[in-house]
Amino acid sequence: MQHPERFAAGVLRQSSRAVALLALDALTKSRPELVDGGLPSTFADPVDDTRMRILALAESLDVDRPQLLAHQSAWYKVALAHRNVAAAYLPENLQAIRSALRAELPAECQPAIDRHVDAALRAAAEAPTEIPSYLEGDGPLRVEARRFLLAVLENRRADAIDLVMGLRTAGVSVADIHDHLLSTAQREVGRMWLMSEIPIADEHFASRIVESCLDRMSTMSTAPIRRNRTVLMFAVGGDMHAIGLRMVADRFEAHGYDVWNLGADMPGHDFEWMLQDRKVDLIALGATLVLHVGSARATIAQLRDALGRHCPPILVGGGPFAVVDDLHRVVGADAVANDPNTAVRRGEELLAVR
Repeated sequence: MQHPERFAAGVLRQSSRAVALLALDALTKSRPELVDGGLPSTFADPVDDTRMRILALAESLDVDRPQLLAHQSAWYKVALAHRNVAAAYLPENLQAIRSALRAELPAECQPAIDRHVDAALRAAAEAPTEIPSYLEGDGPLRVEARRFLLAVLENRRADAIDLVMGLRTAGVSVADIHDHLLSTAQREVGRMWLMSEIPIADEHFASRIVESCLDRMSTMSTAPIRRNRTVLMFAVGGDMHAIGLRMVADRFEAHGYDVWNLGADMPGHDFEWMLQDRKVDLIALGATLVLHVGSARATIAQLRDALGRHCPPILVGGGPFAVVDDLHRVVGADAVANDPNTAVRRGEELLAVR
């Protein structure tokens, strides 16, 4: 077998639920106390929880980067700990998945599975269960970020938006508001949900307010000198996160680029038709979670197949690319950026070479 990692990844994607049921059946027999109580209804049921872990293993195997499954396991350790799930559940769940796969996959796949599961087990053992607040300290606009988030959590939408617009009117740059206020508040809301301090409804409400702020700030921006360059942007299929992408789009526009932002969850099957009458100089795509890495890889392959030698340079960003330094090369992109400033800089570098 030439590529056992990719073979195993394909099987796991196709049979994730069946493998999850096998793993849970084994875990129920060996450690019934870890499964009988289930998981909190506000999080996931054990089958879906196990299936998501299997799908993350598939993504990790597909690019053969065990850090990806380890990263997600560290995330799960925090989430489960703050929902009163027994500490043994996560490592025993990983072991049960490994055991189920021993029976279902060829022996050639086992060394790769062991490497990835062992990395996840180390992360589950070593990762902390507490994440410090992103609002601590005295960073730029930190006081304003605290006030903004307090208004959001107290359902004072107008106050939160007025605070942001007041800063913009006073001359604070869009970049500073993006980087030091809105992004900081978003990360803090994510941390609070992960640590079970707020319900998912509050996270959604905060996101809608951030989007409103972005919309209103865009109406106040002065038109820059146009560069006659077009950037196509989207989040890959399955990725429903669009706020970070919107901030990057706004920054490219502020630098004079025309931006065609397609938003979240863009399927990759019609690029040849979509781009046949449009000139695009740079493609920037986002993949927020480990579960989106395979979609990014497939999308880039589709773009290159559809456009051939006319394919513009491709820039990627998102959480997994911050975890694995060379992941952008593995999925076929030309460069990586994990914040809006770097995205514009990398884009300009790619266009200069082009």
